[in-house]
Amino acid sequence: MAKTLEERGYPIIDVHGHQGNLRILNDGSPGQLPPVKKQQIALEKYFRHKELTEEELLNTLPSEDEMVSLFKEYGVHACPAAWTAPVAQGDLGQSNDYIYDLIKRHPDIFLGYWACVDPWMGEMALRETERVLRDHKALGIKFQQPSQHFHLSDRRFYPLWDLIASYNGFIQWHGGYTGVGTGMPGGGGIKVLEYTNPVDVDNVAAEFPKLRIIIMHMCDPFTEAAELVCMHKGNVYRETSGALPRYFPERVVHDINTRLRQKFMFGSEYPYFRLVEDILDGHEKDIKYREGIMEMLMYKNALNILGDRFENAGADLSPWKGLL
Repeated sequence: MAKTLEERGYPIIDVHGHQGNLRILNDGSPGQLPPVKKQQIALEKYFRHKELTEEELLNTLPSEDEMVSLFKEYGVHACPAAWTAPVAQGDLGQSNDYIYDLIKRHPDIFLGYWACVDPWMGEMALRETERVLRDHKALGIKFQQPSQHFHLSDRRFYPLWDLIASYNGFIQWHGGYTGVGTGMPGGGGIKVLEYTNPVDVDNVAAEFPKLRIIIMHMCDPFTEAAELVCMHKGNVYRETSGALPRYFPERVVHDINTRLRQKFMFGSEYPYFRLVEDILDGHEKDIKYREGIMEMLMYKNALNILGDRFENAGADLSPWKGLL
């Protein structure tokens, strides 16, 4: 079993998870699911071989209180992501206000949040982006291009990237394979490779040098391309969510330990994966890290890369500064 905070001796920063996926909130109201409910039901079948209704799927999730208790025990501080795709999926999903309200209830657990907008909403997307960056002090904007159906390098969306850069915000960009739609006829309408090639990031990072971009997940089958774009572009970073540690590609493990050791950050994909049994335990047992690398991955790099955004969001980083 993974070490608790007390056993480990240092806290963890989780830069990507879906902590808004909750069965019930602490005021008794029901939680929300992302905008790919049919695909999520199929994903549950893929992960755990269970056929569930939407209501049954919601009931498999932790409550807000259960999640907070778990994160405190294991010393995990998180950055939840909103997720919306009204144009391509016809579903608003988890709104920015829903996630923002969640993080405001637990400032001791959350360091900020990733807002989400649908680029196809045009002026509405621009207004919402400015609102969350200005008023919510969001860390940046998270995109899930396979479900939203867009290319980052589509010039129609360049005003959006310019706006995010003007607020010193980040983009979280979904790299490579997604489990969403797995096993469904036609993958549930999800084009798993069309929108997830890091060549899009390479192009946009070159044209927007002040825009900081995090390539999420293992980025399979574009893993090496993702690592090279991250190495080449000073404004591009990586994180580890979306796969169990025992399935990390050899290239990813090598780069975490060597050439990208200052650019990789820990991400969990909670609650799609169990935080303790699947993720933390896997990092401790299934990957061989060089001396000092695990601490860099688990919190130091996030503080160095995202620290200005955490402070902008109102997080108190004074307890962390003695750990750097």
